[in-house]
Amino acid sequence: MGKAIKHTIAAEQEFSKLQMLLVQTANDTAKCLKILKRNLSRYDRRHGLFFRSTSRYFMRNDIRVAKDTTVDLRHVAKRIKRSKNPTKSEINAARISMNATADAMNDLKQAGRIFDQNNGVSGGVTGIIDNILGGGHNNDKHHNSSLFGHSGDKTDGHKTKRGLFGSKNSGYLKAPDTVESVVKLTLNDSFSGFSALKQQITATENAMSPSIATRAKDAVVTVASKLVGDSSSSPTRNSVGM
Repeated sequence: MGKAIKHTIAAEQEFSKLQMLLVQTANDTAKCLKILKRNLSRYDRRHGLFFRSTSRYFMRNDIRVAKDTTVDLRHVAKRIKRSKNPTKSEINAARISMNATADAMNDLKQAGRIFDQNNGVSGGVTGIIDNILGGGHNNDKHHNSSLFGHSGDKTDGHKTKRGLFGSKNSGYLKAPDTVESVVKLTLNDSFSGFSALKQQITATENAMSPSIATRAKDAVVTVASKLVGDSSSSPTRNSVGM
């Protein structure tokens, strides 16, 4: 009985952690999307894009879909909080919501790539200079470390920017020339990801499942009960009683 109580308490604690992480992930996602919209607006201004030609307008539906998934995350969190005895159904709902949010965030990168493809070489002075220097669209390390002046990782990719304009820290050379790179860097810098939530879902699932020792003990009890039942109803025993 004591083990059963401990098991219940452990499960309740894990569900409580899961509920908090669902809310935290929803908040982090919403915050990241706000930052992304701001970064896309900066990109559009820098490249002279207006109205329906902007990357922000192009990606508005994808951003809205990603934002809508945060509603599902919060809904599952409320469902867990209100339930007196949450079950594996809530765990499955949490996993489904997490996967949907992850897919939506990944779709943002794809949307950025499509925008770049539709518009060919990036517009504006930044794109022209960067393409002349051979920056290209494939240098993700350069893009990921230099968006809007943030250069935390000094990799060899920066060294290729020396020469024509001198310093590797020269103004326009640090700005990326693709929307995809803007999206990738924003997600990398402003979103913590889903690893913590994924681990908590697994931990909660494990807390709901009986331990190997408990399952083995239950199996032994079941077999023993069956043997006792069979022996008490055997013909030999019944004939002796007669």
